[in-house]
Amino acid sequence: MKLSLVIPVRNDSEGLTRLLAQVAELALFDAVLVCDDASDPPCRPADLGFDEAALGITYLRSEEQRGAGHARNMGLDAVQTDHVLFFDSDDLLAPPLVTLWQDLQTQAAPFDFCLFRHVDSRERALGRRGPMEADQRLWQGCGLLGEIPQEVGPDQAVQIVQIAAYPWNKIYRTGFLRDENIRCTEIPVHNDIELHWSGFLKARRILASGALCCEHFVAAQGNRLTNRRSADRLEVFRALAPLHRVLRESGREPEFLLAMTGFYTRLFDWILGTLEEQYHAEFFRRISAFLLAQHDDISMALIAARDPALAQRINDHIRRGWG
Repeated sequence: MKLSLVIPVRNDSEGLTRLLAQVAELALFDAVLVCDDASDPPCRPADLGFDEAALGITYLRSEEQRGAGHARNMGLDAVQTDHVLFFDSDDLLAPPLVTLWQDLQTQAAPFDFCLFRHVDSRERALGRRGPMEADQRLWQGCGLLGEIPQEVGPDQAVQIVQIAAYPWNKIYRTGFLRDENIRCTEIPVHNDIELHWSGFLKARRILASGALCCEHFVAAQGNRLTNRRSADRLEVFRALAPLHRVLRESGREPEFLLAMTGFYTRLFDWILGTLEEQYHAEFFRRISAFLLAQHDDISMALIAARDPALAQRINDHIRRGWG
């Protein structure tokens, strides 16, 4: 088993320098693909003082800015190892990732991906080490906190899929992503939703480890995608609509329908809390159109029977879009 690291980067030479120094120290990856989303100036590792040949670095560059989703896809297309980890340039790897990779190499059967926990900088600031509280409750509720990777059962998968849809907390089997045509949506933000959910819907064998294998940094201010308040947020439906097709084709709609619908109704509320007010009316209209297109009488009856409060939220969103 060999592992590649795919790093999308845009105007973050400082973060990339810090991350590549870690890569050199951990000596974990067989190949590193730095995927530059038209940085100005370019974020080429050789220009930052790294020996690209010694570290197995391939530098890929898009000549026009197309977003982190396109950068990850560009890297995935070039991966030549059997496993891959996507990782953002402004986050940090943690030593338990090395142990996890060693444990994964002892698996008797192939796995499609292995999910792991992370440290969120907001939790660290409060004196806690781990993901955000809601995600931590899901990990605990599923009984997946052990550091040795264990197989995720069907009921556990329906629960743990509801964690934040990050791209960098899973080691994927490259062939799984390619055979199932699983990619990131090429939109400015929310480009990792499709990767996350399609992986869970299409995987035949999922592993999980409670090991804290990286640290995710979230700044209250700045230019991170987390802080974007523009009309770019309205593109989220380009990521969500394909998921319903995947859900139906997977034959797993009875299992995952409530989890997926609950996820994106919560996401709509979160986006409204970040979106500039001038875009709210258009967002309401798009929410309503999306829900009407995806939910027929059968799916709404299923949701209403199992979670009346969720059915009410859907109806409220639809009515608000009409107003």
